Amino acid sequence: MSKTIECFFDYSSPFAYLATTQIERVAAEEGASLTWRPFLLGALFRTIGTPDVPIATFSEPKRRALLVDLQRWARVHGVGFRFPTRFPIRSLDALRLTYAVPEAFRAPLIHRAMRAAWVDDAGLERDVLEECLVDVGLDASWMAKLDEPEIKAALRATTEEAERRGAPGAPTFFVNDGTKERMVWGQDRLEFVRLALRGELEP
Repeated sequence: MSKTIECFFDYSSPFAYLATTQIERVAAEEGASLTWRPFLLGALFRTIGTPDVPIATFSEPKRRALLVDLQRWARVHGVGFRFPTRFPIRSLDALRLTYAVPEAFRAPLIHRAMRAAWVDDAGLERDVLEECLVDVGLDASWMAKLDEPEIKAALRATTEEAERRGAPGAPTFFVNDGTKERMVWGQDRLEFVRLALRGELEP
């Protein structure tokens, strides 16, 4: 069996943003295939009893430390990062759009939309998503698919699957080394993903 990674993510998470800048590299270095699995993080949180915006429940010292960590991780990864002035980010349309576009354009759109949200501080409103589509080589008319029943159903199904498989948040990776699947949660645990692909992550 081949090595695989499933990356469950939501555009609303800064941790998911950082992960999406690195996970393709990890997959390539370890000879694994990567599948993007966009899902509604807020819906998962409500189901498992987590606040919709966890950072809003943190003490001020903890919140400051978290923001510093995010900036540090961005420097470690060599990517841009700016915490948005409008937070939380409304990601529903972006998630649906990811399912609507042809699969070959999915990764470029993910990276472009993540940059809009977490580097450019542009948000993910529909006019921004139209710009993202054009930038990755698609026509803005793809926006018309956002309200199609099959697109809504695809996002709902992946969100329900994330809950069923025990995802605690975003990003969550389901990693298979060809013999066994392991779950890894968090962008700061990409080394665990690598170890799982090698069959060296225990338990």
